[in-house]
Amino acid sequence: MRHVVTAQPFGPAVRLLGRVVTLLEGMAFWTAAAFPFVYLGAFLLHARGSLGGTTIALLAAVNLVAVVVGHRYGGNGRDR
Repeated sequence: MRHVVTAQPFGPAVRLLGRVVTLLEGMAFWTAAAFPFVYLGAFLLHARGSLGGTTIALLAAVNLVAVVVGHRYGGNGRDR
């Protein structure tokens, strides 16, 4: 006797999780895209002595995380 599953009980949860992941990837992608402007301001503040090197290193680390998380973002969610 074969057991046939006719419904996917976790289907809505999987779809919701997919949308959340796409949203996070999109936010990370656009954060990484905006970071060159943040760097410009950070370097200007660093030149004035208002911002330390540790803060710039932290910004670089955040940018790296944003690039890694957002690298698969396609804009419409159908590219997967």
